[in-house]
Amino acid sequence: MYDHELDCFKRDIHLVEFAAARYGYVRDRRESSRACHVLRHEGSDDKIVVRQGNDGHWTYFSVRDERDNGTILDFVKARGARSIREACEELRHYLHAAPRVVELPAAPSRPERHDLRSAAQAFADAAVADNSPYLNERGIRPETLADARFRDTWRIGSHQNVLFVHRDEAEVITGFEIKNRGFTGFATGGCKTAWHSAARRGDQALVVTESAVDALSHYQLHPERAATTRYLSTAGAPSRSQIEGLDRVFARLPEASTVVAAVDSDGAGEKLAQGLQDLTRRHAKLTFQRDAPPGAKDWNELLQRVEQDYIRSLSVLRASRDRGGPER
Repeated sequence: MYDHELDCFKRDIHLVEFAAARYGYVRDRRESSRACHVLRHEGSDDKIVVRQGNDGHWTYFSVRDERDNGTILDFVKARGARSIREACEELRHYLHAAPRVVELPAAPSRPERHDLRSAAQAFADAAVADNSPYLNERGIRPETLADARFRDTWRIGSHQNVLFVHRDEAEVITGFEIKNRGFTGFATGGCKTAWHSAARRGDQALVVTESAVDALSHYQLHPERAATTRYLSTAGAPSRSQIEGLDRVFARLPEASTVVAAVDSDGAGEKLAQGLQDLTRRHAKLTFQRDAPPGAKDWNELLQRVEQDYIRSLSVLRASRDRGGPER
């Protein structure tokens, strides 16, 4: 039986972009062509081939596992969705709400050093700010953005893009997450390591999220934890090198700290949470906690529900300004 929504998922969601944005796959330009895309996953060593058929549907197959093939629905189910319904929920959110990837990453996943310098210079050239209208529209209040925890962890780039800086363990800038209305991306030439807030003596927890926006949202939703909690974003599914970096971060956490997996409430998020739990178990001094956003896919979606009156007030103020009315 024909199902219009399922047909839209298969046709309208660019499987190459989706695999890169949601699951951390990297397109190998050397093996790919305009009609046939080869993607690799550094963490699992998976390799898939993606094509768009004459009917417009995106399909794939895994080189490593002959059972892993089909449409985007099969792709999501093979990577953690427990049912077609759960796969549809993830795809529905991506298609209608989630930002899209602007530029696909390409192999090799770790850029040359001069590319890292270029990414660092781009962040240095961006404007230091204490507020962002775009982030306000997503429910994040100015007092959250101005908090000392997040000082100089983000800046404003061209076109009012918000740049969330990634630094390695030596605090060297390796790139930045890019967020704005309708899209998301990562610094050209950059390498994902981790975005993280400032650490303080007396911290008792590390909250790990899939985006800096979710980290800020979690902070705002849990003010009672903020004084003793630090935050970290992997900018999507972590690569093997990011996992190794997380292992070293966990090793340096204070005694009796809690690692909090505040990742998305979907199949991919549950898989990532399990991986973080396994990583935490390597460190006897740490405990693990899964913190899923109740009734929402991610923490910013939940924050927008909680802050709907605040967000609505911004729309009213903006409309008043557009009409030339007085500010109140």
